[in-house]
Amino acid sequence: MRGRGWLKDIISHFVIVCLLGAALVVLYKKAMGTPDLKDKSWISTIFTVAAVLLALMVIIFIRQVFTRVRLERFRPGNPESLARLDRMRRFHLPERYQQLQETWYEARSDLCQFYIDKGWRPLKRKPFDVVLQRYRKLPSFGRAPYVDRLFIFYHPMLNVLIVDQTLNMCERAIRMSYKTAPAPKNMIVFLTDMDHAEEVTSAAAGIVNYLCRLDKKTSLYPLLIDFNGGKLYYPIDTTLVRKSHRLSFFKARVQLTRFVRKQIPKEMSLEEPMDTI
Repeated sequence: MRGRGWLKDIISHFVIVCLLGAALVVLYKKAMGTPDLKDKSWISTIFTVAAVLLALMVIIFIRQVFTRVRLERFRPGNPESLARLDRMRRFHLPERYQQLQETWYEARSDLCQFYIDKGWRPLKRKPFDVVLQRYRKLPSFGRAPYVDRLFIFYHPMLNVLIVDQTLNMCERAIRMSYKTAPAPKNMIVFLTDMDHAEEVTSAAAGIVNYLCRLDKKTSLYPLLIDFNGGKLYYPIDTTLVRKSHRLSFFKARVQLTRFVRKQIPKEMSLEEPMDTI
Protein backbone atom coordinates (compact mmCIF):
# COMPACT_ATOMS: atom_id res chain seq x y z
CA MET A 1 0.00 0.00 0.00
CA ARG A 2 1.08 3.58 -0.38
CA GLY A 3 2.85 5.12 2.56
CA ARG A 4 2.39 8.67 3.72
CA GLY A 5 5.65 9.74 2.09
CA TRP A 6 4.87 8.17 -1.29
CA LEU A 7 4.54 11.46 -3.20
CA LYS A 8 7.48 12.99 -1.34
CA ASP A 9 9.73 10.08 -2.31
CA ILE A 10 8.71 10.30 -5.96
CA ILE A 11 9.37 14.05 -6.10
CA SER A 12 12.74 13.72 -4.36
CA HIS A 13 13.85 10.97 -6.75
CA PHE A 14 12.71 13.05 -9.72
CA VAL A 15 14.69 16.06 -8.49
CA ILE A 16 17.81 13.93 -7.98
CA VAL A 17 17.60 12.50 -11.51
CA CYS A 18 17.11 15.98 -12.98
CA LEU A 19 20.07 17.40 -11.04
CA LEU A 20 22.32 14.55 -12.13
CA GLY A 21 21.26 15.02 -15.74
CA ALA A 22 21.86 18.78 -15.61
CA ALA A 23 25.26 18.27 -13.97
CA LEU A 24 26.25 15.76 -16.64
CA VAL A 25 25.30 18.19 -19.42
CA VAL A 26 27.26 21.05 -17.80
CA LEU A 27 30.36 18.91 -17.31
CA TYR A 28 30.18 17.64 -20.88
CA LYS A 29 29.98 21.18 -22.28
CA LYS A 30 32.92 22.32 -20.15
CA ALA A 31 34.99 19.30 -21.17
CA MET A 32 34.24 19.86 -24.85
CA GLY A 33 35.16 23.53 -24.42
CA THR A 34 38.59 22.70 -23.00
CA PRO A 35 41.17 22.10 -25.77
CA ASP A 36 43.29 19.77 -23.63
CA LEU A 37 40.32 17.47 -22.94
CA LYS A 38 38.34 17.80 -26.14
CA ASP A 39 40.52 15.43 -28.16
CA LYS A 40 40.92 12.79 -25.44
CA SER A 41 39.11 9.58 -26.33
CA TRP A 42 38.70 8.52 -22.72
CA ILE A 43 36.64 11.64 -22.01
CA SER A 44 34.00 10.53 -24.51
CA THR A 45 34.04 7.05 -22.99
CA ILE A 46 33.48 8.40 -19.48
CA PHE A 47 30.55 10.56 -20.56
CA THR A 48 29.04 7.71 -22.58
CA VAL A 49 29.14 5.44 -19.54
CA ALA A 50 27.71 8.22 -17.38
CA ALA A 51 24.88 8.79 -19.87
CA VAL A 52 24.04 5.08 -19.90
CA LEU A 53 23.97 4.99 -16.09
CA LEU A 54 21.73 8.06 -16.05
CA ALA A 55 19.38 6.42 -18.56
CA LEU A 56 19.18 3.34 -16.33
CA MET A 57 18.32 5.56 -13.38
CA VAL A 58 15.53 7.16 -15.42
CA ILE A 59 14.15 3.73 -16.38
CA ILE A 60 14.26 2.58 -12.75
CA PHE A 61 12.52 5.79 -11.67
CA ILE A 62 9.74 5.34 -14.23
CA ARG A 63 9.23 1.70 -13.25
CA GLN A 64 9.14 2.69 -9.60
CA VAL A 65 6.42 5.26 -10.27
CA PHE A 66 4.20 2.89 -12.24
CA THR A 67 4.82 -0.02 -9.89
CA ARG A 68 3.82 1.96 -6.83
CA VAL A 69 0.65 3.14 -8.52
CA ARG A 70 -0.30 -0.17 -10.11
CA LEU A 71 0.61 -2.51 -7.26
CA GLU A 72 -1.04 -0.68 -4.43
CA ARG A 73 -2.14 -3.01 -1.66
CA PHE A 74 -5.64 -2.00 -0.69
CA ARG A 75 -6.72 -1.84 2.94
CA PRO A 76 -10.18 -3.35 3.54
CA GLY A 77 -10.83 -1.09 6.53
CA ASN A 78 -9.75 2.16 4.87
CA PRO A 79 -12.57 4.01 3.02
CA GLU A 80 -10.12 6.00 0.87
CA SER A 81 -8.27 2.86 -0.18
CA LEU A 82 -11.54 1.09 -1.00
CA ALA A 83 -12.74 4.13 -2.96
CA ARG A 84 -9.60 3.93 -5.12
CA LEU A 85 -10.22 0.24 -5.69
CA ASP A 86 -13.85 0.85 -6.59
CA ARG A 87 -12.82 3.44 -9.21
CA MET A 88 -10.36 1.16 -11.01
CA ARG A 89 -11.83 0.67 -14.47
CA ARG A 90 -10.00 -2.59 -15.13
CA PHE A 91 -12.45 -4.44 -12.89
CA HIS A 92 -15.62 -2.85 -14.30
CA LEU A 93 -17.85 -4.63 -16.76
CA PRO A 94 -20.06 -2.44 -18.99
CA GLU A 95 -22.89 -0.73 -17.15
CA ARG A 96 -25.53 -3.04 -18.61
CA TYR A 97 -24.05 -5.90 -16.57
CA GLN A 98 -25.03 -4.34 -13.26
CA GLN A 99 -27.70 -6.22 -11.29
CA LEU A 100 -26.96 -9.25 -13.41
CA GLN A 101 -28.78 -11.45 -10.90
CA GLU A 102 -32.06 -9.91 -12.08
CA THR A 103 -31.68 -11.52 -15.51
CA TRP A 104 -29.30 -14.43 -14.92
CA TYR A 105 -31.23 -16.55 -12.45
CA GLU A 106 -29.29 -19.81 -12.88
CA ALA A 107 -25.83 -18.26 -12.68
CA ARG A 108 -24.34 -20.81 -10.30
CA SER A 109 -25.53 -23.90 -12.16
CA ASP A 110 -24.74 -22.35 -15.54
CA LEU A 111 -21.22 -21.54 -14.42
CA CYS A 112 -20.65 -25.08 -13.20
CA GLN A 113 -21.98 -26.46 -16.48
CA PHE A 114 -19.71 -24.07 -18.39
CA TYR A 115 -16.65 -25.68 -16.82
CA ILE A 116 -18.03 -29.21 -17.06
CA ASP A 117 -18.46 -28.69 -20.80
CA LYS A 118 -14.77 -27.77 -20.95
CA GLY A 119 -13.72 -31.11 -19.46
CA TRP A 120 -13.77 -30.37 -15.75
CA ARG A 121 -15.13 -33.14 -13.53
CA PRO A 122 -17.13 -32.27 -10.38
CA LEU A 123 -15.85 -33.93 -7.22
CA LYS A 124 -17.56 -32.61 -4.11
CA ARG A 125 -19.48 -29.61 -2.86
CA LYS A 126 -19.36 -28.66 0.81
CA PRO A 127 -18.25 -26.14 1.92
CA PHE A 128 -18.06 -24.90 -1.69
CA ASP A 129 -20.74 -24.84 -4.34
CA VAL A 130 -18.63 -27.33 -6.24
CA VAL A 131 -15.02 -28.44 -6.61
CA LEU A 132 -13.98 -29.41 -10.13
CA GLN A 133 -10.89 -31.21 -11.31
CA ARG A 134 -9.25 -31.78 -14.68
CA TYR A 135 -6.35 -34.11 -15.46
CA ARG A 136 -3.34 -32.53 -17.09
CA LYS A 137 -1.72 -33.96 -20.20
CA LEU A 138 1.61 -34.64 -18.51
CA PRO A 139 3.35 -37.97 -17.90
CA SER A 140 3.17 -39.00 -14.25
CA PHE A 141 6.09 -41.51 -14.32
CA GLY A 142 4.40 -43.77 -11.79
CA ARG A 143 3.32 -40.96 -9.49
CA ALA A 144 -0.17 -39.62 -8.95
CA PRO A 145 -1.25 -37.77 -12.10
CA TYR A 146 -1.19 -33.98 -12.04
CA VAL A 147 -4.54 -32.18 -12.09
CA ASP A 148 -5.91 -28.65 -12.27
CA ARG A 149 -8.42 -27.78 -9.57
CA LEU A 150 -11.24 -25.24 -9.55
CA PHE A 151 -13.34 -24.13 -6.58
CA ILE A 152 -16.63 -22.27 -6.99
CA PHE A 153 -17.96 -20.48 -3.92
CA TYR A 154 -21.12 -18.38 -3.58
CA HIS A 155 -21.97 -16.25 -0.57
CA PRO A 156 -24.83 -13.74 -0.36
CA MET A 157 -23.07 -11.68 2.36
CA LEU A 158 -19.45 -11.84 1.27
CA ASN A 159 -16.79 -9.88 3.15
CA VAL A 160 -13.02 -9.83 3.43
CA LEU A 161 -12.98 -12.21 6.41
CA ILE A 162 -14.97 -14.83 4.51
CA VAL A 163 -12.67 -14.38 1.51
CA ASP A 164 -9.57 -14.91 3.67
CA GLN A 165 -11.07 -17.94 5.41
CA THR A 166 -12.12 -19.48 2.11
CA LEU A 167 -8.70 -18.94 0.56
CA ASN A 168 -7.15 -20.62 3.61
CA MET A 169 -9.52 -23.57 3.17
CA CYS A 170 -8.48 -23.85 -0.47
CA GLU A 171 -4.80 -23.76 0.46
CA ARG A 172 -5.29 -26.52 3.05
CA ALA A 173 -7.25 -28.66 0.59
CA ILE A 174 -4.55 -28.24 -2.05
CA ARG A 175 -1.77 -29.24 0.35
CA MET A 176 -3.69 -32.16 1.85
CA SER A 177 -4.38 -33.71 -1.56
CA TYR A 178 -0.93 -33.12 -3.01
CA LYS A 179 0.16 -36.75 -2.65
CA THR A 180 -2.98 -38.27 -4.15
CA ALA A 181 -3.91 -35.56 -6.67
CA PRO A 182 -1.18 -32.92 -6.98
CA ALA A 183 -2.57 -29.68 -8.41
CA PRO A 184 0.06 -27.06 -9.30
CA LYS A 185 -2.56 -24.75 -10.84
CA ASN A 186 -5.67 -23.91 -8.84
CA MET A 187 -8.44 -21.37 -9.19
CA ILE A 188 -11.38 -20.24 -7.12
CA VAL A 189 -14.32 -18.23 -8.41
CA PHE A 190 -16.20 -16.25 -5.76
CA LEU A 191 -19.79 -15.26 -6.55
CA THR A 192 -21.93 -12.72 -4.75
CA ASP A 193 -25.05 -10.70 -5.47
CA MET A 194 -24.95 -8.59 -2.32
CA ASP A 195 -26.16 -5.02 -2.80
CA HIS A 196 -23.86 -3.56 -0.13
CA ALA A 197 -21.18 -2.03 -2.35
CA GLU A 198 -18.69 -1.21 0.42
CA GLU A 199 -18.70 -4.77 1.77
CA VAL A 200 -18.21 -6.19 -1.71
CA THR A 201 -15.31 -3.83 -2.38
CA SER A 202 -13.81 -4.79 0.98
CA ALA A 203 -14.07 -8.44 0.00
CA ALA A 204 -12.56 -7.59 -3.38
CA ALA A 205 -9.52 -6.13 -1.62
CA GLY A 206 -8.74 -9.63 -0.36
CA ILE A 207 -8.85 -10.85 -3.97
CA VAL A 208 -6.85 -8.01 -5.49
CA ASN A 209 -4.15 -8.16 -2.79
CA TYR A 210 -3.72 -11.94 -2.98
CA LEU A 211 -0.27 -12.97 -4.25
CA CYS A 212 -1.45 -16.37 -5.61
CA ARG A 213 1.68 -18.33 -4.67
CA LEU A 214 1.52 -21.28 -2.27
CA ASP A 215 5.03 -22.55 -2.97
CA LYS A 216 7.53 -22.63 -5.79
CA LYS A 217 5.41 -24.87 -8.02
CA THR A 218 1.88 -24.32 -6.73
CA SER A 219 -0.42 -21.35 -7.21
CA LEU A 220 -4.00 -20.37 -6.42
CA TYR A 221 -5.74 -17.70 -8.50
CA PRO A 222 -8.95 -16.14 -7.11
CA LEU A 223 -11.65 -14.32 -9.07
CA LEU A 224 -14.70 -12.49 -7.77
CA ILE A 225 -17.84 -11.84 -9.81
CA ASP A 226 -19.94 -9.06 -8.32
CA PHE A 227 -23.32 -9.57 -9.98
CA ASN A 228 -24.96 -6.52 -8.45
CA GLY A 229 -22.11 -4.11 -9.17
CA GLY A 230 -21.20 -5.57 -12.56
CA LYS A 231 -17.53 -6.15 -11.75
CA LEU A 232 -14.96 -8.89 -12.08
CA TYR A 233 -12.09 -8.68 -9.59
CA TYR A 234 -8.77 -10.51 -9.87
CA PRO A 235 -5.26 -10.24 -8.35
CA ILE A 236 -3.13 -7.36 -9.60
CA ASP A 237 0.29 -8.71 -8.65
CA THR A 238 1.07 -12.19 -10.00
CA THR A 239 4.83 -11.71 -10.34
CA LEU A 240 5.55 -14.50 -7.83
CA VAL A 241 3.66 -17.03 -9.94
CA ARG A 242 5.32 -19.07 -12.66
CA LYS A 243 4.98 -17.56 -16.13
CA SER A 244 3.15 -20.58 -17.51
CA HIS A 245 0.63 -20.33 -14.68
CA ARG A 246 0.18 -16.60 -15.28
CA LEU A 247 -0.63 -17.22 -18.93
CA SER A 248 -3.07 -19.99 -18.05
CA PHE A 249 -4.84 -17.82 -15.46
CA PHE A 250 -5.06 -14.94 -17.92
CA LYS A 251 -6.72 -17.20 -20.50
CA ALA A 252 -9.12 -18.54 -17.88
CA ARG A 253 -10.06 -15.01 -16.85
CA VAL A 254 -10.71 -14.00 -20.45
CA GLN A 255 -12.88 -17.08 -20.99
CA LEU A 256 -14.87 -16.37 -17.83
CA THR A 257 -15.35 -12.73 -18.82
CA ARG A 258 -16.65 -13.76 -22.24
CA PHE A 259 -19.02 -16.25 -20.67
CA VAL A 260 -20.42 -13.63 -18.29
CA ARG A 261 -20.84 -11.16 -21.14
CA LYS A 262 -22.98 -13.67 -23.04
CA GLN A 263 -25.57 -13.77 -20.27
CA ILE A 264 -27.22 -10.46 -21.12
CA PRO A 265 -30.13 -11.22 -23.44
CA LYS A 266 -30.19 -9.26 -26.67
CA GLU A 267 -32.76 -6.55 -26.73
CA MET A 268 -35.36 -7.34 -29.35
CA SER A 269 -37.28 -4.46 -30.83
CA LEU A 270 -40.93 -5.29 -31.29
CA GLU A 271 -42.36 -3.75 -34.40
CA GLU A 272 -46.01 -2.84 -34.24
CA PRO A 273 -48.02 -4.16 -37.16
CA MET A 274 -49.18 -1.56 -39.64
CA ASP A 275 -52.89 -0.89 -39.92
CA THR A 276 -54.39 -2.07 -43.15
CA ILE A 277 -57.30 -0.39 -44.85
